[in-house]
Amino acid sequence: MKTQSSRQTIRRRRLKSAGVVAAAAIAAIVAVPLFAGAQQAKTLISKASVKEHIVGKYGEVLTDSAGFSLYVLSTESKGKLHCTSTSCTTSWIPLLVAKNAKVTAGSGVKGKISHVTRGTKWQVTYNGWPVYTFIGETGPAKSNGEKIVAFGGTWYLVTAAATTNSATPVKKVSGTSGNTTTTTTPGATTTTAPGY
Repeated sequence: MKTQSSRQTIRRRRLKSAGVVAAAAIAAIVAVPLFAGAQQAKTLISKASVKEHIVGKYGEVLTDSAGFSLYVLSTESKGKLHCTSTSCTTSWIPLLVAKNAKVTAGSGVKGKISHVTRGTKWQVTYNGWPVYTFIGETGPAKSNGEKIVAFGGTWYLVTAAATTNSATPVKKVSGTSGNTTTTTTPGATTTTAPGY
């Protein structure tokens, strides 16, 4: 006959064994979505695409695969990164891919796609310009970041059909002549030049 003490010992062992099995089951359930998420994130940055999209009065602008407008910073024309602070990269999000990733171009995208190294990743460049999306865009085909002066330079949309470094930033609005845009409001006239 088993004593009270031996029955308690057996019960404790069973509870401990059940606890280990339950913990293992929970860990397995949690690990699957986390691993799947990590794999998905890896897939998302292992390739990218850029395409052209008509963005209001600016015409055919370079966008990311989701249709969000891409921008360049006027001080980065030679591919040297100046948007390096956390506050800059939070507002202006670099288009990043994993090293050795393939970047494809949609029809109408005529320029040279390459990269600069940013940390452990590559940032996509277009005709030598590192490209970014703007946090202030509420959806695809917006131009809220155009001509914003911030972080040591001016931000410009990218001309999708540009094939040279100097033609890459949008310099004039579709349907206008010259390189300046004039806006007239009651009591004031403002002329904005592209800054080149």
